[in-house]
Amino acid sequence: MYSFIINPASSSGRGLAVWKKVKAKLETEGILYEAFLLAGPGEAGSLARELSSRQEPCTLIVLGGDGTINEVLSGIENLESITFACIPSGSGNDFVRGLSLPQDPLKALEAVLHPKRYVSVNIGYLTCGSRRRSFGVSSGIGFDASVCNAAYRSALKDFLNTVHAGKLVYMLSALKLLFTQKRTSVTLTVDEGKTLFFPKAYFAAAMNLPCEGGGFRFCPEADPGDGCLDLCILNNVSRLHALFLLPLALFGKHVNKKGIHILRCRKADLQVPVPLCVHTDGEIFGFEKNISLSLAHQKLKVIQG
Repeated sequence: MYSFIINPASSSGRGLAVWKKVKAKLETEGILYEAFLLAGPGEAGSLARELSSRQEPCTLIVLGGDGTINEVLSGIENLESITFACIPSGSGNDFVRGLSLPQDPLKALEAVLHPKRYVSVNIGYLTCGSRRRSFGVSSGIGFDASVCNAAYRSALKDFLNTVHAGKLVYMLSALKLLFTQKRTSVTLTVDEGKTLFFPKAYFAAAMNLPCEGGGFRFCPEADPGDGCLDLCILNNVSRLHALFLLPLALFGKHVNKKGIHILRCRKADLQVPVPLCVHTDGEIFGFEKNISLSLAHQKLKVIQG
């Protein structure tokens, strides 16, 4: 059974237009499917929980952006119970980009109906106290999470999405926050062993895929199947130097530059002295002082093409 979870509001309404094209193709070809159009936050996770708990095999297709994918991943009870696919209709689409999935909606549907390649993908966990949320792309604390928060609230977001320039809202938010947000210390413990201290950090990002924020390649060597997270920390540089690094990160050319620290681990525990913004796949988790980042034991089977 093909089960579609559709966010009609993704990318300021583009999701509904994409779904109409996909639905027409399905009905023309006489494909048996079920479709769930989301009405609001929280619904995608509940649907994913229900669909992944069924006894029969399920191909679960998300039509939406990174936020919808994140909510679905967080709701899946058993990663091995489903085959996963995406039809992108978001503004960032870092999950699709990072896994080299088809970006054209009808080509993505063709891959779903006639799959030739699959990829096994690690899924990350962000844990804070008794709360846990999954992520497919990345999770972070500090500047990158604050950029996601500001972009989500930006009055320009809907307009930029309508002219297919949604990435600009992230860049504009980043420029503003770079010169207004305070730096803070970060204590990082990796794999329950080595502890590192960063006295003036802008952010710490745990990457499962190379890109976040609509294409910033913070960890260009991140491999979603290697059983590890790649961490990127920006620490102890001036704001002007950080401004120089940001455009380089779009091409992954910031690596080995002053202030950039990249390391690989299976688990990371982070502590900061004051609550900072935390995100999973660009979705705001809250403001926290202590977080843990790890990977699920199971992998997710994703249709790649």
